[in-house]
Amino acid sequence: MARYLILVLLLISATAYAESSLRVGTKVLTIGDSATRVQQLMGQPTIRTFISTPSSSLPNNQLMPGEQWQYAQDGKTIVITIVDGRIVKFETLYE
Repeated sequence: MARYLILVLLLISATAYAESSLRVGTKVLTIGDSATRVQQLMGQPTIRTFISTPSSSLPNNQLMPGEQWQYAQDGKTIVITIVDGRIVKFETLYE
């Protein structure tokens, strides 16, 4: 029983790590990396969408401009959210 609990905990921790990083070949992008680094590793996005997101660093949770960059790769879409020139979120959408 303890073995299964350890396995479940390892899977949960691997999932949490995967949400804060993205492997690109032999390199890794992480939350906080610059938009320039994304372009160096992944090239120009297939789709670029401008967004506004609430920011706790601004008074009264004002909206901060940002972008979502989409990359099509092997039957999935990688969505990288960039605010203030830095990565804030990764999403993987499976088709």
